[in-house]
Amino acid sequence: MESLLGDVRYALRSLLKSPGFALATVLTLGLGIGANTAIFSLIHGVLLEPLPYRAGERLVVLQQSAPKAEVENLAFSIKEVYDYRDSNQTLLGLVEHHSMTFTLLGRDEPERVSTGVVSAEFFDVLGITPLHGRAFRPEDDDLGADAVLILSNGYWQRGFGGDSGVIGRTLEMNDKTHTVVGVLPPIPQFPQEHDVYMPTSACPFRAQGELRMNENRSSFRAMTVFGRIRDGVDLEAVRADFDTIGQRFARDYPETYPEESRYAISATSLQDALTEGARPTLLILLGTSALVLLIACANVTNLAVARLMRRDREMALRASLGAGRRRILQQTLVESGILSLAGGALGMLLAFQGLDVLTAFISRFTTRSVGVAIDGSVLAFTFAVALATGVVVGLLPAFTSKLSLASSLRDGGHTTGERGRLRARSALIAAQVAIAVVLLVGAGLMIRSLHRLQQVNPGFRTEKILMARLSPNWSRYQNLEDATRFFDALLARARAIPGVESAAAASGRPLDGQPPFTNGFRIENIPIEEGELAPQVATRVATPDYFSTMGIPLQSGRTFTELDRGRAPAVGVINRSLANQFWSEGDPVGQRVSLDDGQNWITLVGVVGDVREQTLDSVPVGAIYLPQAQSFWAGTLVLRTPFDPMGVARQVKEAVHAIDPEQPVDRFETIEESRYASMASPRLTTLLLGIFAALALVIAATGVSGVIAYAVSQRTQEIGVRMALGARRAQVLAMVLKQGLAIVALGLAVGLAAAFAAGRFLSGFLFETSPADPLTFAAVLLVLVAAALLASFLPARRAASINPTRALRSE
Repeated sequence: MESLLGDVRYALRSLLKSPGFALATVLTLGLGIGANTAIFSLIHGVLLEPLPYRAGERLVVLQQSAPKAEVENLAFSIKEVYDYRDSNQTLLGLVEHHSMTFTLLGRDEPERVSTGVVSAEFFDVLGITPLHGRAFRPEDDDLGADAVLILSNGYWQRGFGGDSGVIGRTLEMNDKTHTVVGVLPPIPQFPQEHDVYMPTSACPFRAQGELRMNENRSSFRAMTVFGRIRDGVDLEAVRADFDTIGQRFARDYPETYPEESRYAISATSLQDALTEGARPTLLILLGTSALVLLIACANVTNLAVARLMRRDREMALRASLGAGRRRILQQTLVESGILSLAGGALGMLLAFQGLDVLTAFISRFTTRSVGVAIDGSVLAFTFAVALATGVVVGLLPAFTSKLSLASSLRDGGHTTGERGRLRARSALIAAQVAIAVVLLVGAGLMIRSLHRLQQVNPGFRTEKILMARLSPNWSRYQNLEDATRFFDALLARARAIPGVESAAAASGRPLDGQPPFTNGFRIENIPIEEGELAPQVATRVATPDYFSTMGIPLQSGRTFTELDRGRAPAVGVINRSLANQFWSEGDPVGQRVSLDDGQNWITLVGVVGDVREQTLDSVPVGAIYLPQAQSFWAGTLVLRTPFDPMGVARQVKEAVHAIDPEQPVDRFETIEESRYASMASPRLTTLLLGIFAALALVIAATGVSGVIAYAVSQRTQEIGVRMALGARRAQVLAMVLKQGLAIVALGLAVGLAAAFAAGRFLSGFLFETSPADPLTFAAVLLVLVAAALLASFLPARRAASINPTRALRSE
């Protein structure tokens, strides 16, 4: 220990005498370790940390599908929930969940709240204990029971300032008084984040479905189902159990589960279901940050080798005084350990600074971002990485050559093992260049993909349009007439707002990332062949001026008019994709279609252009638009104005409340903001990869410059002789540049091959961009060659400026 403490004191004195080396090393390691710490905090919080539920690994999510009907996730009906609950042998509890939006009254203004409607045992099965108050009780699920609510932690903080006195407070919703009985802890919610939770009895639609479930097995098909695995049972047994039950249901109820639909049911662990969207992105980022750390280690090792070359005489003197190789190695390890721990501390500080940005980024993929934090496990990881980095950086230079006491003392430390060390440094630089190539190609592919995504025509205007969300108060708008009166009055008031050129309403919100609502679709006089299911078509609702307001082009026929309402003949407008799918050689205008298996027919009156409703990179699907006055509700208000769209938001809210003071209107957003937000995930992924790639390029270029500079210093006499014998400065310059490019060429060859092989891992993140995109590879090649030339030029110019006489005299 005394020897170790002495080495620490000596190392600190030595490093203080070389502040440039120490600072460069700490900064390089800090960047590499910080990147890995930040990414590992995401990996740990999202993928590795156990779910914050009791025995969370025993929780499963059930999923129904009908592949032949093109339905990957078929929601459960009330009857199915009860039958699976009674029939299975592998789950202790089986509870339901579905999402609704309701209007909450009793606060400053009416508010739209996302509501999770769940079984009374829902939180007990998941093993969640409320932070305040209580969970639901079995009697809360009885029809006619007093309505109660549980608040999510986020909504409790936002809406009530974290006041624990909210327990017992009453709020108005659905013409009922709801009592707040609990507040949830900060936990990830699944399948989505909610503001409040209510038992099934409090949801008017779920309650009506309960009364009809014996008449229709598919009544109220809207639920997601969870369960807890019994002790002694594994996930495979659960899957086999439910597969058997599902096959029996298909045999007993062929009208509900037709053979041609290939009905199936499966079970997935809740942990996997929560993280499946985030896992690929996190693993890509982890691999990228690991490559950055490798480059940082290689660069620091190069710095250490260069420093060791200057200390050969010192090391030889220590050896001559009795210090063995092990003792000298301990000294170098102590120095590298101090530097790497300092780099780890800097990396931790950088990770803390960037954690909020990364958490917001990963929250787009999973609700498990709630659990992301730099805790003891992350600190341990950072310490382990710093320690391992110190060992690697300390050991590698020691093995680049063997110590020769005689030559070191005779030559002053200038010739001992220089060729071996220079070869080792060159190999490290080539490795850095190879890794930089992989990262630069990955970043380049993402940039190309993002650029092409930005060039996509969404099918509508992207400027000077304001959108606002209109969530219906179900207790006030229960029929088509009520809804139509509201929209007629609202659109009249909206058009009267100064500066508003056009106003309309529609279902959905462009580029909101939500999958479309679909229906079975059939064409009059074209029977569906036996064994085939009706194709699915996206269904949307719009008011007459929607297409002109949004700038969606009319391609044939007409759009809606004020006459398309009430008892007038039902009409519809389809998009170009649906027209091409079924009327590629004819005109769909005048044809009749049905969305309810022929019970009601809709006359097609027009064809409009395709719109990318979900995301910019999603392929437009066949869609039919229905007039609001013949459907029901249009949840998005859109207005076009030549001025700043947000400037009329206040007047829009006043117009809504003038018609109905209890109607919530929120989420004001321009089309430009919506488009920008829709690209947030690819943009942030590209930014992270770009930052990592830029770091790799700078570190690699610095390493090339350092190696060439050292090589020049060691060849001073040779260069002096060459110039004395008539070599021109241009020849010397070219010779040194050639040496730098030779090192880079080796790294480029290896890196391009590795980047080509690794490209397939990015293919799922790319839009209309090949993983082997030649333009990207060519650009990376040019950037690295240019960086190598720039990095080699300064030492090359210094070599070309050597005075032959002075160089020969100095030797």
